[in-house]
Amino acid sequence: MSELLEIKTLTVRYRTKDGFVTALDSVSLGIGENEMLALVGESGCGKTTLGLSIVSLLPPASSEVVNGSVTYKGTNLLMLEEKRKKAYRGTEIAMIFQEPLTCLNPVYRVGDQMAEAIMVKRARKEGRGQMHGTVMQRVYDRRAAVDTRFLRRGHGLPAQLRDEIVEWLTLVRIGDPEQVLNRYPFELSGGMTQRVMIAMALSEEPSLLIADEPTTALDVTTQAQVLKLMAELMKRVNTSILLITHDLAVASQVADRVMVMYAGELAEVGEVHQLFAEPLHPYTKGLLRCIPTGTKDDSELAPIPGSIPDLRQLPLGCNFAPRCPYVFERCRSDRPHLFPREGGREVACFLYDE
Repeated sequence: MSELLEIKTLTVRYRTKDGFVTALDSVSLGIGENEMLALVGESGCGKTTLGLSIVSLLPPASSEVVNGSVTYKGTNLLMLEEKRKKAYRGTEIAMIFQEPLTCLNPVYRVGDQMAEAIMVKRARKEGRGQMHGTVMQRVYDRRAAVDTRFLRRGHGLPAQLRDEIVEWLTLVRIGDPEQVLNRYPFELSGGMTQRVMIAMALSEEPSLLIADEPTTALDVTTQAQVLKLMAELMKRVNTSILLITHDLAVASQVADRVMVMYAGELAEVGEVHQLFAEPLHPYTKGLLRCIPTGTKDDSELAPIPGSIPDLRQLPLGCNFAPRCPYVFERCRSDRPHLFPREGGREVACFLYDE
């Protein structure tokens, strides 16, 4: 499988009143074409920071990329000027954010906001076919601005554009798309809003979709529908998906590969069925023991002892050492890296340093 995106030794830190906090520490990963990669881990481990780093949406005043590269189709996105980075957002790489209501403008109808995304995509594709560089950027920015002002002045949606929006809303299983596109975001339920965000992101036909906790605010039934929908649309639109979640059960349903993250570092990487059948890292084993089986038996849930380390005061050696039942002397002094295993698996644990 050829890689669509490759991240190498990415290190990101945030400025705080107490100094710098390293959110990502030398993280490396790759996403193949037409692959769904799940990035899992506890809250605060750096999952969202990784997603925002790919699309260069980290807050510039309080964060900085210390080291590393984010290479998309042979281009290091981190080395581009801001104007050129915009050419990749949406058209090439789209993102579904964790809270859909905070990402949709409450004063514009759903149809108008989807129309804006589609028109920006069209303007960029037209500009890319005619010219290159900053001139291209100015052309499609100007075209998109003119088109969106047309909508905001109340001229309504052209018939062709309206039909395309209805088609995308239908694809995400919205029962009455004609009615929904005339509604405001606050008039929709959480599940409906999430589907609108998915439709908007996929309407730009990106090669890579970053989905940050897309099912967190949904009930179990709607969550299953959204996950199935994303897997179906991934094949239809021919896109790859980076699924960011804290729920291993979610990852097990749709992902091709799983990467487990802990305290800003990757702990284990593996194909989804292998990882769930035979977890290697003590942290992965602990996470799986915390998942209810759904059957009534004599077994008990076994929570991971201790708590997540403070990123301002990480322990010496392995970050998981204070909570690990298999800890030995080397773990308290040396920092493990990802050791290769059979079947393309990797695990950052000295138990597997052969």
